[in-house]
Amino acid sequence: MTSNLKKSLFVSLVALGFVAAAGTATAQSANAKSYARVTSNHKMTSTPTSRNVNFTGSNALYTKAGTLRGAKKVASTTTVKKIANSKSSQNNVRAYRVATTNRGSVYYKVVTYDGAYRGWIYGGKVQSVFGGGITAFDTFKNQNLSSLTDAQQKATYKIASPGTANDGKTVTYKQPAWTQYKVGRAITDSSPYANSTFKIDQVGTRTREGDQWVHITDTTNANSPANGWILYSGLKQTEAPVADNAIQINLVDPKDNSKVIKSITVTRDGAKKGTNFGYSDNGNWTISMSDRASILNQIRDALNGTSYTLDMLTTAQIAQIAQTNFGSSVNISVNAV
Repeated sequence: MTSNLKKSLFVSLVALGFVAAAGTATAQSANAKSYARVTSNHKMTSTPTSRNVNFTGSNALYTKAGTLRGAKKVASTTTVKKIANSKSSQNNVRAYRVATTNRGSVYYKVVTYDGAYRGWIYGGKVQSVFGGGITAFDTFKNQNLSSLTDAQQKATYKIASPGTANDGKTVTYKQPAWTQYKVGRAITDSSPYANSTFKIDQVGTRTREGDQWVHITDTTNANSPANGWILYSGLKQTEAPVADNAIQINLVDPKDNSKVIKSITVTRDGAKKGTNFGYSDNGNWTISMSDRASILNQIRDALNGTSYTLDMLTTAQIAQIAQTNFGSSVNISVNAV
């Protein structure tokens, strides 16, 4: 009796052990199935510019695909939203690897241009189209040269403050700064090109900042190392020599005296370089009525077809013109329409 009882207890315990083991195995199996696994992972080979992206803010950034075991968060959705709305091109983002999981999800490995954030983010279900947490992004918007005034297009320029500063307006760049990943400066010191003159052949704006960049080419050396992109504000126009018997009147934007809309030239037979165009009448500088009419007609003709106008010369403008020396120029502000 005792022997049979012991055998019965032993069999029961063994059976319970099998059940427990089976339960553990089942739990482990179920736990393992709760994580995705990677079925492919490779470097992206499409053109670099086509891999510029921006965060949508709908998904966080992880050390690996977010559904994989051990994935840790690199940047929350709050953080990626801030990056997405940043006004600095240093926060542009480049995708460079792509992976898929057994669940059909696509993940991209991305990095911000400044290197502050790097990780994997959900990108939808199709490799050929960015989705989920990222979207395609143009870091720079090219514009037609017609976005510049006729005078700006025809002008020649010098770098306003030659030097070594990496500030967008002192040296030139292979691409507008921070608009392409790891594409930097064309030159690191513009001092040797202080006397070089350039023409603008391309123009556009950075998407995040909205600032205007232009591509410049040396007027005497098409292969100059200094040829490249620079902020328009980093340039100054060079003036062509004015004839000894003439004055040049530059018609400038009312809010930006350096922005020349058009220029006109007024000549006078027999005039000598260095003498005043007008004269002083009891201490007030002025010009003849015929000169006023002639100059105003030239100004109107020059501004025709632009978004600027000038209906009359003010007393101050007349005085400016009167005191201008032959062989030099003067800036006159016009009105924006």
